[in-house]
Amino acid sequence: MPKIEEKYLQQLRDRELYVSEPFSAGHNMANGVWISKPTAVQGNCVNGYDTFCAGIPIDAPPVLLLPTEHGWNVWNQEHIPTIGPGEFKNVWQTQQEAVDDILDFYFGNPERMEVINKRFNRL
Repeated sequence: MPKIEEKYLQQLRDRELYVSEPFSAGHNMANGVWISKPTAVQGNCVNGYDTFCAGIPIDAPPVLLLPTEHGWNVWNQEHIPTIGPGEFKNVWQTQQEAVDDILDFYFGNPERMEVINKRFNRL
């Protein structure tokens, strides 16, 4: 699988998002990274979403950025095996499109996060 170029990961870090180290070449998600928005960072969030990613408190679901032979995947899925309301599996042709999708999820139009917020707070 291709590796995610550092300049794209840096765009995410520049917005103060947490970006994990890439999974190793032998991993089933080789070269993929987890991305999450720390609670201390302003942006879209889910009320009451109080969990951790790599020991960092987060207030929005994490996403996976995964390169594959079909494109650059951006996934948010907490309901396995089906996709629940507000969750997504987007495939992009370029790394920049994938990064833009992640930035939109955390900092853009809040409607995407609001669907998850409604689902989460119905429980």
